Amino acid sequence: MVGEQSSDSAKLTALQANGLDDCVTAKRRDLAAAVEKIRSELACDPQNSQSGCSVTFRFIAQIGRNSSPDDVFVQTAIAAALIRAEPQVVALNLVQAEDSRIARDDYERHMRIVAFLAKDDVPVTLHAGELWLGLVPPTDLTFHIRQAVEIARARRIGHGVALPFEDDMHGLLAQMRDRQVAVEINLTSNDIILGVRGKDHPLPTYLAAGVPVVLSTDDAGVSRIDLTNEYFRAARDYGLSYRTLKAIARNALGLSFLDKERKRDELQRLDRSFAKFEHAQAGEGSPLQNLLVLLEAAVTPSR
Repeated sequence: MVGEQSSDSAKLTALQANGLDDCVTAKRRDLAAAVEKIRSELACDPQNSQSGCSVTFRFIAQIGRNSSPDDVFVQTAIAAALIRAEPQVVALNLVQAEDSRIARDDYERHMRIVAFLAKDDVPVTLHAGELWLGLVPPTDLTFHIRQAVEIARARRIGHGVALPFEDDMHGLLAQMRDRQVAVEINLTSNDIILGVRGKDHPLPTYLAAGVPVVLSTDDAGVSRIDLTNEYFRAARDYGLSYRTLKAIARNALGLSFLDKERKRDELQRLDRSFAKFEHAQAGEGSPLQNLLVLLEAAVTPSR
């Protein structure tokens, strides 16, 4: 059906004529059942609420990138339609190994599929640049992040480790800064999977260029870590100040895919927590130390 069509417009029309809406309806039912199971496992009821019940979560639709272009097109079309119909699904992402042969050979085609189907109304976050020397041919290190930003119009980039090898790196950084494209930094994952750590990791370059940075575990279940571990590692390995860590934490919400009202509420809740923590810390030092703590906290940039 899709493979018989020569243009993306015709492919999408064929999908719509052959049950795309029904597929989205079924996936919304599956999602509702999954959410209900989560709440049931957490025993979330008003009389006996568990701590995990206060955690806000949304879903990102995943698209397997190591399939044929037509299969990636179908997956992306379903994901985009689901996001438009279901408020709990807030963005789409390409997953699976970026260094595999299919993902590399079809990379630009994938970016153009995402751009065509996401348009301007479907948020896009993409794993891009999870690559390093020796893993792929050198030419593959030079364009993955840029094409994710420029062609697919991704609002967030996962990993971005291959930044030093990108053509016109400084121009790319300026574009990410100006458009406020966040980069999700995964220090432990990049160390374990790519062997990239310390001075080789581009985290300091992103920060120096003013690109908004967030910290991520990548996959906490695989790495056996949590987000606290990544904040500790960033502070230990790169000497990040409290002000920088605070800005990173605010970026995680400020550049999230939450709707404006919920984002505002969550940022206010975060700021109240910061204020409580900062005043508690200030109360433990000398008057001069207390003043310095509060001054540093007060000038933390907000986004």
